[in-house]
Amino acid sequence: MILSIVVPFYNEEAAIAGVLGRCCAAADALAKGPHGFLEVEVIAVDDGSSDGSAALAGKVPGVRLVRHVDNRGYGAAIMSGFAAARGDWLAFLDGDGTCDPASFAALMSKAAADELDVVLGARLHGGSRMPGYRAFGNRLFGTLLGLFGARGSFDVASGIRVLRRTAYERMVPLPEGMSFTPAMSARALLDPALRLGEVPVPYDERVGDSKLAPLRDGLRFARVILEAALVYRPGRLFGWAAAGLFLLAAALFVLRLGGPAAPLGHLLREGRAEAWMHFRFILIAVCASSAAFLAALGLLAQVLVGVVHRDRGGELAGPGAAGALVRWLPLGGALSFAAGVLVNAPALASYARTGQISGDYWTLPIVGGVLTGVGIQLVGFWAAARIAGLLRARERSRVKCYNPPE
Repeated sequence: MILSIVVPFYNEEAAIAGVLGRCCAAADALAKGPHGFLEVEVIAVDDGSSDGSAALAGKVPGVRLVRHVDNRGYGAAIMSGFAAARGDWLAFLDGDGTCDPASFAALMSKAAADELDVVLGARLHGGSRMPGYRAFGNRLFGTLLGLFGARGSFDVASGIRVLRRTAYERMVPLPEGMSFTPAMSARALLDPALRLGEVPVPYDERVGDSKLAPLRDGLRFARVILEAALVYRPGRLFGWAAAGLFLLAAALFVLRLGGPAAPLGHLLREGRAEAWMHFRFILIAVCASSAAFLAALGLLAQVLVGVVHRDRGGELAGPGAAGALVRWLPLGGALSFAAGVLVNAPALASYARTGQISGDYWTLPIVGGVLTGVGIQLVGFWAAARIAGLLRARERSRVKCYNPPE
């Protein structure tokens, strides 16, 4: 078993030699330790530095140097190191001197003890010297991931971690820029087939100027987290949007919100709709139908995720909650369709008697039409999910046919 430690750097002339020297010392300790490594290699990746960093890195004994002609990005440098690595286990840490390579021993011990696939170095603790704004941002990203079902709260942007090569291969492709680490963390946290943990590690002030632009890179971090949620947990992403629209529809129905009265209360007291309610009812119908559409879309997307990731140990949309909700879509569609017909009944009766729709009923065709359309959409989403499930079952049967158990 081989461990490969990758150290990316870009214009780190003041720190790189010391960081690589400590990496080599940590590599020697790991090779002699109880982790069972036959070899621990150190790979430095120069991401197109314009100072003397590469020359200094090349002089450190025991370090293999990989060079980029141009500056391609933090993530690209790490992935170049992984491509050159021979290890079953991969590790990396920043070349700015903020993290201690000796922490790799604790990370590997955690991985072995808990049979983990990815272990992060947690920098968010009392002894950390991380600037306050960066600590706040990291906690914010962890909270954002929690909204999409991530297991636990982790230092998602940590620049020191170890992982199995097989885990890395599950997570690619990854961004080439500074958002590499949060993208990797998000995918590891949201993928039920990967086991992730963390260990507190010391974190010092960096040597030299930071390459991180807080606002720009923070927005990129948020974007890659949302992209990971869309790939692994689309049901959650669309579900939160649907919940927001449904709550808005409910508020428009039960609260006054600037109108003469709350529509629900007025209907219960007077037993009739007033002209001022018409536009409110249209808004309620639009919000509620959009919520139903997004919720059904999220369920369908979750089923499709389960089809694509059919090799996972944990089903994303099989017998669980998403699968159960999908099975209720036909009933929901039928009820919505029936409600649309009932809402339209007075208007249809008026049209049958007089050849026109009374002004008292002019909003009903709109609301009823929306409900009818939602019913058709829900049944359509169920049919698409059913097709996806049948295709998945067919593919599994083929795999079993061509790969019979021994």
